[in-house]
Amino acid sequence: MELHHDIVQYLKSKTKNKLVMTPKQLSEEIPVSVKQQSKLRENKNFPIPHKKVGRNVYYSIFHIADFLMNGEVSSQEEKIEPKPSTRKGKASSSPANLSHLFLLRSFATHIQAEAESLMNLSQGLIRYEQSAGLTNKLVRELKK
Repeated sequence: MELHHDIVQYLKSKTKNKLVMTPKQLSEEIPVSVKQQSKLRENKNFPIPHKKVGRNVYYSIFHIADFLMNGEVSSQEEKIEPKPSTRKGKASSSPANLSHLFLLRSFATHIQAEAESLMNLSQGLIRYEQSAGLTNKLVRELKK
């Protein structure tokens, strides 16, 4: 559960402490474009539940974290019970959907790339601060 909490905290930081993400924000974290999300939602194939507020669509960061961890959303708020059908269809043996693993890997790669760029920036700032300190020290020595 600690990893789930860490993912939620990361997503919160990306949404400025909001508990929901827009499709655009979600597309920055996982490799599913806004247009593709829209098409999948329209066909009821998008695995992360959404809420529509007027024309806007929002995803709960908890649902996103659940999906990234397990490939499914365990705490789905809206459960619609299917109407009993008069005719039972034959069960199909479709292959397991492992797309959530791809999304999780893409999410991890995105975070890793962001961390590397922040580390490079940090190291550059430290080098700049050190060189500025040495420059100031040299200027003081030359003034003596």
